[in-house]
Amino acid sequence: MDTRHDEQTFVSVVGLRRRLLGIRLDTLAREAAVTPHLLAAVERGEVEPRGLHLLARRTLSKVLDLDL
Repeated sequence: MDTRHDEQTFVSVVGLRRRLLGIRLDTLAREAAVTPHLLAAVERGEVEPRGLHLLARRTLSKVLDLDL
């Protein structure tokens, strides 16, 4: 199994879900207590969502209805 490909597919879901729900990046970043720059890096696959602090992971999971 190509783990890197799977990671990219997974993390792109974060941005896809955010856009489908009509949530602005800066709004979600503020709710998750991270910078918009960091959230954008997660959406691009440069930062692993599981590496975010607990509040950020919980917020993203709840708002985006994803299992992070």
